[in-house]
Amino acid sequence: MTFTHGRSLRLGEDFSFVQLNRRTFLGAASAGLAEAVLPTASMAQSAYPTKAVTLIVPNPPGGNTDILARIFSVPLAKALGQPVVVENRAGAGGVIGMTAAARAPADGHTDAIGNLSDLVVSRYAQPNVPYDPAKDFVAVTALAKVSIVVTALPSFSAKSFKEFLALAKANPGKYKCGTAGNGTMGHLCLEALQAATGIDIVHVPYRGGAPALNDLLGGHIDLLIDGTALSQVKAGKLQALAVTAERISVLPNVPSIGESGVPGFSFGNYWGLLMPIGTPGVAVNRMHSEIKRLQELPEIRLQLENAGFSLFESTPTEYGQALQKSYEQIGQLVKKAKITFD
Repeated sequence: MTFTHGRSLRLGEDFSFVQLNRRTFLGAASAGLAEAVLPTASMAQSAYPTKAVTLIVPNPPGGNTDILARIFSVPLAKALGQPVVVENRAGAGGVIGMTAAARAPADGHTDAIGNLSDLVVSRYAQPNVPYDPAKDFVAVTALAKVSIVVTALPSFSAKSFKEFLALAKANPGKYKCGTAGNGTMGHLCLEALQAATGIDIVHVPYRGGAPALNDLLGGHIDLLIDGTALSQVKAGKLQALAVTAERISVLPNVPSIGESGVPGFSFGNYWGLLMPIGTPGVAVNRMHSEIKRLQELPEIRLQLENAGFSLFESTPTEYGQALQKSYEQIGQLVKKAKITFD
């Protein structure tokens, strides 16, 4: 797995990846979805599901995708009247799990939770991915979104992100920033940040957020861009310099990068539910309606907030549109920064 960086990258766009463009769709999946998802409530209730639903998480246990699956799976099983089995199928940057989901029978009984890394980055940064996320899945609904947190030790000389920007501009190549790995959202955020500001920071990729966090706590790197540090910030072991998109409820006083000297900068991640292309509209519509109902429950919202998520509600078509916009934006970033996985 290799990474090279092209310094010609200059991107001044909003990298929130969650704004909806109503003129775009999720390829063939959304086009088919627009015609398919029109069953009545009574049809949905009677025709689906007829057996246990498998919810594929293409990442290891304990990560954000797995946390979301656990938050929704138990109440979803109760709502559907069938078991919802969370199946972690990690590996190859989410490709193993998403491939299994794409090849599952298109009957609505095998779903997947995907984020931008699994669905979008893999499409551009990994060779020979055996599925096309824009054509092999039906978008069901968005679930949640998150701002990534930029953290440092309390002893770090910068006490705000503005102060860090000044230090980085005065000392190119001095500071080391860890991420959960090449091609992760933290890595892409770092590349977008360098492109937007002209600063030069050494990227230190790890194999996951946990080892990166350990090295930050041990003083081996200066910064970390990853969601795993949130608990350490709450415990006072780390300081949060900024969040990468909008402010989050668990850190209400921590400003965004866009508020901290980089106007218009917004870079977050979001998750959604997908089914294999060809899944009947009855199944898609039922699943969407149940997720929407669960998202409105105060206890679900509280669990999401405590885990650092913000609610991201959508129709199937809106989720497809958000993904299409992300394909365009992240694809541009990956290509210009020359991020590749070998």
